Amino acid sequence: MGALATFLRELTLQRPAWLLLLLAGPALWLIGRRSLGDFSASQRAMQTALRTLVLGGVALCLARPSLQREVADVSVVVLADVSASVSDAALEVERQAIANVETAADRRRLTRSLPVRVVRFARDASEWGAAGQRLPPLQRFAGRDSLDTDIAKAVTLGGGLVDAAALPRLLLLSDGQPTAGDAWQAAERAAARGVRIDVLRLNAGAHSPDSGQGEGDVAVERIDAPDDVRAHAPFDLQIRLLSDHADKIRLRLEQNGRAEKPTAERTVEVAPGLTVVPWTTRIDEAGVGIFRAKILAATSNRHRENDQGALAVATTPEPRVLCVDSQPDAVAAFQRALENEKIAVEVRGPRDGLTAAALQRYDLVIVSDVARAALGEATMAALDAFVRDGGGLLMAGGPGSFGSGGYAGSRLAPLLPVRLDLPEKLDEATLALALVIDRSGSMSGPKMDLTKEAARATAELMPPSDQIAVIVFDNQAVPVVRLQQAANRLRILNDIARIQASGGTNILAGLREAVDELTPARARKKHVILLSDGQSAYDGIADLVDAASNAQITFSAVGVGDGADQTLLQMIASRGGGRFYHTRDPASIPRIFSRETSQLGRQSIVEEPTSVRARKRAEALNGIVLSDAPKLRGYTVTRARPDADLLMTTGDGTPLLARWQVDLGQVAAWTSDIKPRWSADWMRWPAFPKFWAQVVRSTMRRRAATHLPLVSALNGDNLTVTIDAIGDDDQFLSGLQGTVAIVTAAAAAGAASTDANTTNAATASASSRKLPLIETAPGRYEAHAGLAAPDGGALLLTAALLRGNLPVAEASGRLALPYARELRPRIESARAFDDRTDGARLLEGLAARTGGTILDDPAQVLDPGGDHRTARVPVRTEILLVTVGLFLLDVLMRRVRLPAREKQGH
Repeated sequence: MGALATFLRELTLQRPAWLLLLLAGPALWLIGRRSLGDFSASQRAMQTALRTLVLGGVALCLARPSLQREVADVSVVVLADVSASVSDAALEVERQAIANVETAADRRRLTRSLPVRVVRFARDASEWGAAGQRLPPLQRFAGRDSLDTDIAKAVTLGGGLVDAAALPRLLLLSDGQPTAGDAWQAAERAAARGVRIDVLRLNAGAHSPDSGQGEGDVAVERIDAPDDVRAHAPFDLQIRLLSDHADKIRLRLEQNGRAEKPTAERTVEVAPGLTVVPWTTRIDEAGVGIFRAKILAATSNRHRENDQGALAVATTPEPRVLCVDSQPDAVAAFQRALENEKIAVEVRGPRDGLTAAALQRYDLVIVSDVARAALGEATMAALDAFVRDGGGLLMAGGPGSFGSGGYAGSRLAPLLPVRLDLPEKLDEATLALALVIDRSGSMSGPKMDLTKEAARATAELMPPSDQIAVIVFDNQAVPVVRLQQAANRLRILNDIARIQASGGTNILAGLREAVDELTPARARKKHVILLSDGQSAYDGIADLVDAASNAQITFSAVGVGDGADQTLLQMIASRGGGRFYHTRDPASIPRIFSRETSQLGRQSIVEEPTSVRARKRAEALNGIVLSDAPKLRGYTVTRARPDADLLMTTGDGTPLLARWQVDLGQVAAWTSDIKPRWSADWMRWPAFPKFWAQVVRSTMRRRAATHLPLVSALNGDNLTVTIDAIGDDDQFLSGLQGTVAIVTAAAAAGAASTDANTTNAATASASSRKLPLIETAPGRYEAHAGLAAPDGGALLLTAALLRGNLPVAEASGRLALPYARELRPRIESARAFDDRTDGARLLEGLAARTGGTILDDPAQVLDPGGDHRTARVPVRTEILLVTVGLFLLDVLMRRVRLPAREKQGH
């Protein structure tokens, strides 16, 4: 009875069960009194009692009964710190501590019901091993996941793994150096749930030389440099070293991957804390210098990852030109001409590391006679980005350039101010040709037959999309074949066959009819071939040829026999920008027509003496008298785009120098070359250096006159760039569009290196970013970016502010990226140099807040000590099992008749 009383006293019902019994009371009474079975009264009473107990058991189960019991078992979750700040020796201490707790739990025979569970944590937290099984040796997280310590995550996860029906204990194994999360807030939540945190502190001295482990650490914190650095001028770098012990180290300084001269290495004595090493150096070449300080040797140096620091230093910009040629020696004369005009030119081959980052060092890139296959798709993509970002591009001709170099349809083609596509692919013909044939009486006989043969051969030689007209003249001019596509060969040949010789000679009439036919034609080149064997009046011919030349119509002339007026025909060819042919043998007429037509139909290269003409006045041509310029020896054939600025043409109107703007950059096309093959005579021209210097300066990157300060700040992994734009009149510069380019030291190093390989180029490209600058207040522009795990590198920041396409201001800066805090030497006595919370105080505070203690022996976590608490133990399962047994007994009592007790007689 005492046990039952105790049971009832400790029993707690969360829902009222007596209501169900009260409602079922009348039904039980009726079952007992009005049973249909032929049972004795005692058996019916027993059935009623059993059903009452069954119903009561069901009611108790529905009421969710539990017993208040004093808790004696301990549920332990070990929180093991495996971050990079925990040394290998300390990690071994953790492994031994976990093994000790498991062994102690086995001795207490708690492992079966309450297994020891382990949570390892660094940047994240996760359970180590499987619950209830022997734990494997503790291991670190892989890669960068060990470069943070978040105690809060570990406490939160461990609090969810403890057994609520036992004494919940968290055993924290850590050095107490969190770099993420709020450990105090997590401890508050654990205390509110009654979860206690005991601590086994990993000795901070375990990684110091004094511990005998030889695991002290020294690191390059960062490198500082003055804001204003000029090429060739000496300046002082400040190399900041952090150490947790006194040591003597070997320090090396490199610039752009090469040892700094004349003293590349020094021996430096460091004390615990911060040591600043001044180092005087200079940048010998304008652009970006990448300085890297490396610790080569130290007595004790635990983390090799923090043994170097980098800084990207940009000098005050000076105009720089890069010339790319498959034969660099061939442009030596061009290079000397520009250098005589104070323009620095660097010459490279097409495969010499032309990455997007590398091109940022230059204001203009000249691609000279380089075939598309040699330049490569990656370099063309880099040039595209370079131009759109504001750089200048000059494409120079040659046999390997423009259309002949295979650039039609390439990524570079849309950047050029000239078109490279074949006209027959469009609705415009390559050539519109008018044959003006003398059919006077003197042409009768073999001469006329050969001339008609030549005309027919010309029509058959022309591509189908080109156009041809045939005009015959005597005293008057008659168009035998109106201007039409050469594809109509059968009709054209039949019309030419009907030509008959008769009459006099009127060359002016024939030329005027040809000009009328060609003027409205849509073709890249319009040309007239005149054939005559006689004399004609001069009046009006020169004026007609000059007017036609202004309409981009050119003339060639063929004189047959001694009777032809060679003076007149030479004048027509000279003023018309064509060629003059004279033959005494009529049999050569077809060969002359074929040669002339073939020369006109060449779509890529023209190699013959070519005069130049100024198409319009421009700054690039100021002071240049092109009429004094010698003839070029060749050029590549292109067509000017409608929106291009066409500055110079050949004698027949083919583009020679054209330019236009693409986004922020300028692109120019020079269809002749800059080498002796076509420009040999130009290179001896006195105005050659001045001409090219002006073209280069007008095409290169436009620099803003205003340079603004740039402020950058790093908050965790988030970078903020701020520019306050104030003009010379102290007014805010509002309404501007801006971008900031962020280049890592790795990318800048790839740009600075002259022997960058493909791997470096890919790394550099991946390490560059461009962000928009947003105006957040009048004249204030900001950009924000997340940096993926910055670790001891450096950033070079370059910003441009524009109004439309015109640069208004620029800004530049740099930012040293700190190493992950896990990799920084711990300086307990020098808080000014290490802002982390003191590990001992943090761990003591977490333990005290949750009622825990600092342990010397990890097995002590299993000792309940004076921690007395009760817990509600559910008993619904037990009651349900008893109820099922009673129900089966009740069924038996309804199926079996008990023997009736006989009445005793008297």
